[in-house]
Amino acid sequence: MIGPVAVILAAGQGKRMKSDKPKVLHEVCGQSMIRHVVNAAFGAGVSDVVVIVGQGADQVKASLAGTPNVHFATQERQLGTGDAVKSAKAVLSGYTGPVMILVGDEPCLRSGPLAELLEKQKATQVACLMGTSIVPDPSGYGRILRDTTGAFLRIIEQKDCTPEQAAITEVNPSCYVFMAQGLWESLEEVIPSNAQGEFYLTDAPEILQKKGHEVQAIVTLEPDDILGINTRQHLAEAHAIMSRRILDKLMDDGVTIFDPKSTYVDSRAKIGADTVIYPFSVVDGEVTVGKNCRIGPFALIRHGTVLADGVEIGAFVDIVRSDIGEGTLVRHLAYLGDTEVGKRVTVGAGAITANFDGRHKQQTKIGDQVTIGAGSVLVAPTSIGNRSKVGAGAVVTPARPVPPDTTVVGVPAQPIARSKDNDGRPVDPEQPPR
Repeated sequence: MIGPVAVILAAGQGKRMKSDKPKVLHEVCGQSMIRHVVNAAFGAGVSDVVVIVGQGADQVKASLAGTPNVHFATQERQLGTGDAVKSAKAVLSGYTGPVMILVGDEPCLRSGPLAELLEKQKATQVACLMGTSIVPDPSGYGRILRDTTGAFLRIIEQKDCTPEQAAITEVNPSCYVFMAQGLWESLEEVIPSNAQGEFYLTDAPEILQKKGHEVQAIVTLEPDDILGINTRQHLAEAHAIMSRRILDKLMDDGVTIFDPKSTYVDSRAKIGADTVIYPFSVVDGEVTVGKNCRIGPFALIRHGTVLADGVEIGAFVDIVRSDIGEGTLVRHLAYLGDTEVGKRVTVGAGAITANFDGRHKQQTKIGDQVTIGAGSVLVAPTSIGNRSKVGAGAVVTPARPVPPDTTVVGVPAQPIARSKDNDGRPVDPEQPPR
């Protein structure tokens, strides 16, 4: 491992979530909490991440399977945060550099402040650097005690605070950077001083300081960064924080969002500049939207969808697992599922692809410059050739895909016989003869 490395504590069950699923697998804006924390760590510049698993270990491992440079260590028994970190020692055998320690239930952690911590530790080479936060309500957090010069003294848990200490608003959100050797040495000296017999990581900085090593604590995290998730209410708060960040970033990048309060965009979505999103629209999952698109209002763009530049999606449109070509218009109340749509296509109001045959999802292919009439049904698997037209209310079946340059109407849809002009050329029945 090149380093720095991160150790993320994710072994807890989260009883107050009242769920069979491990707490860190609950999602915020489309991704699990543990995924958000792992991404933040890599974004801050770590080379490797060690995730400490316990409750639901197999599920947590499966959720991160295939992620490069993610390793796992198991905390066999729930004996506290200090014991959890010690579980990573074997995985980090031989590594002597900085170790960032984070918790897996703080999904709103941002890469920027974590990168600042790593840079500060690199510059100072202190044995332990703590990232702290000043919060309006410190309830539940350990407080940071400092001497008269402002230097770090120790962490004191809320239950041990005097009234004066309880009023301290600088708190410990469990964000540390240790040098590896000092970390392992200090953890060997942590002793359980509570009825549960647990080993607390919060004792390690004080132990290092008493041994003559330098320990610093700097205020680098915002209150929103350190929201820990213990209940469904906390989950909703985290969703609101992250959703606002996502929308702010999109607007900074040139996307118009008329009403952020009524708009949801997944953390994995990518949206190009000058796209406009109207109120009550949802972009859910891994979705790519090009430049100069129009979405909504009340549109639902789901996982696996790609909208090319200049696509317009009308009101109450639902699209999933579909590629929509440049300049295509999808009018209100339409549904496209598992559909490949070409360039400059018009999909009329209420038109749908019937993509589920009762057992499997089937695909529909629509060529370039096609017109799909209002209220029509394309029963998958089927295809519509370039420049063809499907009449309003027509039903295109798998048995009769539509060739290029053809107009079909009816149930089931059949081609209209095309007349010829005086020169023997086909005449579109919707156009007057020349």
